[in-house]
Amino acid sequence: MRRHLASGLLPLALTGCLVGPDYRAPEPRVPSAWSEAEAADPSADLAAWWTRFNDETLVSLVERALAANLDLRIADARVREAAALRRVAGAPLWPSLDASAQGAERSGDAPGDAVRGALEASWEIDVFGGTRRALEAARADHEASVADRRATLVLLLGEVARGYVELRGFEALYETVTRNLATQRETRDLTLAQARAGLASDLDVERARALLATTAAELPPLDGARRVSAHRLDVLLGLSPSSLASELAPGAPVPSVADALLVGVPADLLRRRPDLARAERALAAASARIGVAVADLYPRFTLTGSVGLRSESVKAFARGDTSFTAIGPNVSWPIFAAGRLRANVKVADAVHEQALASYELALLEAVEDVENALVRHTREQLRRRALREAVDANREAADLARRLYANGLGAFLDVLVAERSLLESESRLVESETAVSTSLVALYVALGGGWERAEELRGS
Repeated sequence: MRRHLASGLLPLALTGCLVGPDYRAPEPRVPSAWSEAEAADPSADLAAWWTRFNDETLVSLVERALAANLDLRIADARVREAAALRRVAGAPLWPSLDASAQGAERSGDAPGDAVRGALEASWEIDVFGGTRRALEAARADHEASVADRRATLVLLLGEVARGYVELRGFEALYETVTRNLATQRETRDLTLAQARAGLASDLDVERARALLATTAAELPPLDGARRVSAHRLDVLLGLSPSSLASELAPGAPVPSVADALLVGVPADLLRRRPDLARAERALAAASARIGVAVADLYPRFTLTGSVGLRSESVKAFARGDTSFTAIGPNVSWPIFAAGRLRANVKVADAVHEQALASYELALLEAVEDVENALVRHTREQLRRRALREAVDANREAADLARRLYANGLGAFLDVLVAERSLLESESRLVESETAVSTSLVALYVALGGGWERAEELRGS
């Protein structure tokens, strides 16, 4: 009888059904073009976008961050964890084998074995696919962890590039203020000379001193901001703060991209953005776990068997006088669980519904990220163009005001206003040039670019 049951269950182990829904990936709809349509280029290659800034220091920082960043180490460990859990989920598909030994000292005529040793095997046959659905979910979880690591790569590339651009931006702004400070110092000296000659008032002298002190007060915060940016780059590279101080010494310009803007088309997001891949894999895992919950409603079939020796004495056991074998199927079926199993199915359904909504939301937010980044970048370029014109005009006005004042043909207040306007417009221009580059970095991050080349550099 047992032999017939065992032979009947074996085909079920190989061809058992799969309860629960079969997963079908969603077919999301994305716009055919970006709102800034002139920026789109279907041939855009963003695999190594940071190299387009033509800055060797930036390229070096990126490569070292990919090798030593601690967030990436955490992400790597999570991928290994998910891979191990995937193997754990698949283990029940195979038989298990355990060895056991047992010895007891007997007294009198007490019945039973004094010594017993056995190999015991068991195999739960996945008739309704609960284990296979669990393995399916674990595979999706593993793939989601890989997508998470890629998302970490994209964010790291963006942080390193943005931090480096901001560092150079603070340096450029510091240099701008210092240059204007020198000009204002010359104006103060001129005013002192004019006052000694009776051609300027004490009020003019004090106004010149006040403007000079106000401008000088802008330098310490800029130096502090530059150092903070450098410290952030240190940590991103897995180093203690100030480790890169000599390498990041002032002198380099703000990195910029001179060639045309390449962003691809919206459909590229579906294959490039790691967070979308992660959301889709989470949806697949949630779908598979519905099957796991449904399978718990059905019977479980297990084949068990054992072979071994037993004896009333150690000597007899060593001679192998008595051996035994046993094999047979076991069936268990939950009859009453107070609605727990059906409630678990409803839980799995609700989790799947959440995962689907999360995927749809992630897609909408991904498109929003790119649209916003495109708008910020293109509008900042327009702002930079206007500021360049303002700087040229303010520079001419400041030169003219100083010449008129030196020749006694203009008021000193005109000089102060012109120099203050020049400093403000030059500072705003440096900030805009920095913002153009940081907004471009934000655009590349929003597009999900860079993880392909980053994985090649890491060998992962």
